[in-house]
Amino acid sequence: MLGKVRAMNQVILQEITADTVRSVISLEVHPDQSVYVAPNAVSIAEAHFNPGAWIKAICADKVPVGFVMLFDPAIPGAIARGPAARDAVGLWRLMIDHRYQRRGVGKKALDLVCGHIRRTTDATTLLSSYVPGPDGPERFYLGYGFSRTGQLHNDGHEIEIILKLGHSD
Repeated sequence: MLGKVRAMNQVILQEITADTVRSVISLEVHPDQSVYVAPNAVSIAEAHFNPGAWIKAICADKVPVGFVMLFDPAIPGAIARGPAARDAVGLWRLMIDHRYQRRGVGKKALDLVCGHIRRTTDATTLLSSYVPGPDGPERFYLGYGFSRTGQLHNDGHEIEIILKLGHSD
């Protein structure tokens, strides 16, 4: 995209439906970022088989521009995989399509995710992990307020991070 990057005004988390699933699946990160997040189709399929998963489309100005997947271990039948703790909700996936990055969408979406967790769970933390690298999400997460826990996942390839959740919205 040429010229000034336009901020996205209204960002919402929206249910993925039969009408929107294809547009959500078609969203992609920049090719250099593809090693950092699974394709949305894979995430949607995984969520279908895990009662603890929660997925939403991230929409900006009514257009699907991203995807988020949470994991709540307190839900009966939840199947833990990756970072999980009883007092934490896991942020398993957060992706913004390459055409909509650097417009504040990721921060607004994460604000909405944290608000959702505060309203609907007793979790005190949001737990996630990332693959380090030059085009990875480390700067975004640490800038948002996450901190490294010192734990590694996926055979040492992912760095665990945590965000303390206050319960005042």
